Amino acid sequence: MRRAGPLGLLALVTLAAASCGRCGGGAATVAEAGPRAVAVVNGEPIPAETLARELRQIRAGGEGEAPSEALRRRVLDDLVDRALLLQQARARSVNVSQEQVERAFLRVRGEYPGTHFDDLLARERLSQAELKARLKDQLAVERLFHDEVFPRITVAPAEVERWFAEHAAEFAEPERVRVLQVVVSSRDEAITLRDKLRRDPARFAEVARASSIAPEGKNGGELGWIGRGSGFPEVFDVCFSLPLNSISDVVPSPYGFHLFRVLERKAASKRTLDQARGEVGERLLRDRRARAQEEYLAALRGRATIQVDQSALTAVTP
Repeated sequence: MRRAGPLGLLALVTLAAASCGRCGGGAATVAEAGPRAVAVVNGEPIPAETLARELRQIRAGGEGEAPSEALRRRVLDDLVDRALLLQQARARSVNVSQEQVERAFLRVRGEYPGTHFDDLLARERLSQAELKARLKDQLAVERLFHDEVFPRITVAPAEVERWFAEHAAEFAEPERVRVLQVVVSSRDEAITLRDKLRRDPARFAEVARASSIAPEGKNGGELGWIGRGSGFPEVFDVCFSLPLNSISDVVPSPYGFHLFRVLERKAASKRTLDQARGEVGERLLRDRRARAQEEYLAALRGRATIQVDQSALTAVTP
């Protein structure tokens, strides 16, 4: 199954079973399920409108003007996967309480400030009740994986150590400096501000708020920590030879003319195995769980009866 981020929330919870009304496990064929069914999964139809809604969400996300045959099939495959997982969750009597649903709903709502959440629901033509029903299905699938797949996934300490040894370069930190900057549009203005700040470096944040055209100017020019060689090295590398709390010379870039003040410096370092052990273990566990989910789903597909009406699939439009 494809995973979704915050923007993909509504696509993620548009589950096949939510639109087929908890259909029973009869021996229906595609034809018997009705002309609007694009597929039948173990007797449960996936209506054309369910597929059309998924395609509308993809178009709303800017992923294409019109659905291709390949896109229709990819989205249908995803719906089939979701239907199979929900069927298995029901077969295993996975229970999701209303309290869990409400907590999930509040978490989702919190990701969209102001009226954005209600605007999104309106655009998707989805009520809060429908969203909660789909969240319940999503939670059921998550519980299914938690109960049936994840318990057998482990990572041994020796595996963590071996992976760390093979990827040690990823845990090297370059030399870093914490920097303030002012960016203005002309060299003459930058020179004037440089001379002013060299007389009184403590006014750097004040000058940044008043004069800088860079977005961090409103925060006193605080760039935070930058590593040697990051961003625009031809611009920022001057900071690595600048004494603490002194004012740089004027540095041009495509964005204007920069002045820097270095507040702190950290030497290059390398994290040890003990420092990285937890992160490496989590990474390995996450990767193995993802593979196990795919294998579990492949096994469900191998046992399933899946019928696709190709003509109905081709006819679906957002």
